[in-house]
Amino acid sequence: MSVIRTMIVTTALHNDTHHGGVPVFVDLTRPVLESTTSSCAISGLYVRSPFFSGVGRGPFSIGAYGFADFMTCFGSFSLAKWRLYTGRPDLTPTLVFETSAPVDVTLTEMAYHRVEKHAIGPVDVEPERTADGWLRYVIDYPSGLDAQVVAFTIVAGDQTVTIRNVSYGVDSADLPAPRDVRINIVTTTFRKERQVTGNIETLRSQLLEVAQWHDHFRLTVVDNGRTLPDSVNDETAGITVIPNGNVGGAGGFAAGMLHAMDAGWATHVLMMDDDVTVCPESFKRTVRLLTYASDEYAEAIIAGAMMSNANYELQQEDLGVIQPERYLQPLKPRLLMDREYDITINEEIMPSRNMVGVYSAWWYSCVPMTKIRANGLPIPLFYRRDDVEYGTRLQEHGTMRFMTLNGICVWHDTFDLRWNQAVEVYLSNRNLLIQQAFTPDPLNDINATVSYLQSLFDNEKHRFGYVAMELLCDAIDDYLRGPEYYEHPVGERLFMGEAAKAERLRPLSELEGAPDHVNMRVVEDAANDRNVPFEPPVEAPVAAVGAAAPVSLPRRAVRKLRRVALRLAGRPIAPTVAPVPAPVSEPLDDALGIIPIDGLCTPWRVMHRKRRILAVNPAGTMGVIRERDDARAAELTARFDALIAKLRADGADGGVAARYRAARSAMTTPEFWRAYLAEALKESL
Repeated sequence: MSVIRTMIVTTALHNDTHHGGVPVFVDLTRPVLESTTSSCAISGLYVRSPFFSGVGRGPFSIGAYGFADFMTCFGSFSLAKWRLYTGRPDLTPTLVFETSAPVDVTLTEMAYHRVEKHAIGPVDVEPERTADGWLRYVIDYPSGLDAQVVAFTIVAGDQTVTIRNVSYGVDSADLPAPRDVRINIVTTTFRKERQVTGNIETLRSQLLEVAQWHDHFRLTVVDNGRTLPDSVNDETAGITVIPNGNVGGAGGFAAGMLHAMDAGWATHVLMMDDDVTVCPESFKRTVRLLTYASDEYAEAIIAGAMMSNANYELQQEDLGVIQPERYLQPLKPRLLMDREYDITINEEIMPSRNMVGVYSAWWYSCVPMTKIRANGLPIPLFYRRDDVEYGTRLQEHGTMRFMTLNGICVWHDTFDLRWNQAVEVYLSNRNLLIQQAFTPDPLNDINATVSYLQSLFDNEKHRFGYVAMELLCDAIDDYLRGPEYYEHPVGERLFMGEAAKAERLRPLSELEGAPDHVNMRVVEDAANDRNVPFEPPVEAPVAAVGAAAPVSLPRRAVRKLRRVALRLAGRPIAPTVAPVPAPVSEPLDDALGIIPIDGLCTPWRVMHRKRRILAVNPAGTMGVIRERDDARAAELTARFDALIAKLRADGADGGVAARYRAARSAMTTPEFWRAYLAEALKESL
């Protein structure tokens, strides 16, 4: 490191601007030494050390002869990603940190498919003494590294060591010219005061009132329930609260985008859910990425990952993909981000440049203001699939770039632990149809959509899910109303009507004949036909005494052997036709069957001839009793078939889908949303 660079690191560790043309040290990533949540179970996300508890405040210290390993989600440096996003394939970081006593340092790396980290080598660097007597280590990683992530390990000597000011950075001369980045964070909330006020205070104290970050952030809170106290509003700190009617997440984010457009300050809008736990470092890394992005990624969307509030180290998703079969699926598998291998895989898997159907969900999604002005505001879907439609719309005229990075994330309740029938059955499927009509994705196909809806309906019919069958029919019916119906704020009324129809889960102790607790692992295994052999074995005839023991073969194997034998004998193979059994009035089974309440299993054997079943929530603590009703099933099936026929016939000009498509331009303008939001607010007062 040059003398000039050493001097600037000493005086401008946190500065990322040019001083009179002299390159300065740009702090790209700072490991987090204080955990975001209160669970010590996630200490492996930050620093791996027996001295890091994951709770509490204050400096981080390691005892004599102890160690601290920074090859973690928040502690490592994503080398390959930074090279890609900055367009600097030779970018190599410098590690800077300060300690209260001498330490031994080993640089480490993780490459794709490497199960364990590899030591780049020990470091023999003489630390500098700071003005307050601490030791500053300035260590260059070797050039030519071929790794996904790099990190380091510190080992203390014979005394306790405190660590501070840890940073990975580079000379500003090694980066693209910095861009002006100003992010308006928009969160929309409905009666979740405790969660959202906690996030507001975190962002206020860690970003908005910190001189280094104040000019990069503003916070807009759209209060759909109008329940936040006036004290939350603080224009001095850059916090604006907008009272709003209950127009759902789509309307709330539209109001926030509209506010940002009118203010004219922001270069980006960051959509963020209200019921999340945030880490301030995620926002700082977002600013750094956007500041030094190459021209190729200058207008990319940053997609923050959704971590699990139930299992803090579990990453659920960062990017999603619309599947040809019409369901949504994360791009990556679920990852345990306290594992070195998983943080490497997370940085390796990316969408290909020509991949279609990719989107960034709005629990944390940072979108350039230029894209918003060019493509308009969301469509009024109330809740669900608004982010999918918007992401699809942004890619109509060219490939969209996405950026993801270890440490850019929020913690969120997992969807499978908060099953809501009105949301999952009615809203999700109604909005699937509306979203595809407004903005068809490249894989959109009416046959695939019908097949998807048919499978959902049939699944519920076999599970005595008559309420869900009705909600699904309502979803199609309400889609067929056309775009004119949704030009006014009807979302809350429609949703509340469907929520009133939805099944009410009750504690198992209140349900007649139900067990007091259910082992969901056993229930899910038994209720999934994929875990049960497809055909029972066929017993061979009883042999005479002394003969070889009978052999049991599955029917499928018997049929295959028969065909092989006939082929070898040169005889024609007649098709095997199963005999049609005569109708038998088999009595119903009165024993209570138990199945999961969600529609992700196929419990046909568990349900065979059952009169009653217990549908249980994922925790195995609450459920609902369902009873067989063949007459209602037939009635709902007739209604569903008629609706599907309408969907299939809706292909001519002037059909419902065509009307949605034609209405999109008008229903995504600032003028439309101003009138829509004003009407919703008036109705709510």
